[in-house]
Amino acid sequence: MPTTADLLTIIEEKTVNNIKQLAKETGIPQEKLHTILTNLSHHNLIEYNPKTGQLVLPKWLIRINQKIEREKPAVGEIILPKYKEIQIQDMLIGNYTGNDLELKIRLKTKRKEIAICSVT
Repeated sequence: MPTTADLLTIIEEKTVNNIKQLAKETGIPQEKLHTILTNLSHHNLIEYNPKTGQLVLPKWLIRINQKIEREKPAVGEIILPKYKEIQIQDMLIGNYTGNDLELKIRLKTKRKEIAICSVT
């Protein structure tokens, strides 16, 4: 089941704009989504109209996301040894080669970038 952050991301990316589309996208029944969206609306995390089923993110949340995106992203480098795995946030990255690899990582709000380099 998607998390609250997943639901907000789907709504923010404008892939859906009503409860029917969101139910189809997430596989969550409309009745359960209605309860979730009503609660999120009470906490001012979304703007949800139960009569029309329309939903959008509030302007304050959109502005915060835009400010975060403009900030310098988190960056780092990791040496991933041969035949090992590492988990970064919700991603599992495996090195199934016979060589150590260097991962150069940049984490932005909407996008995660990974450059894979060989270690010399």
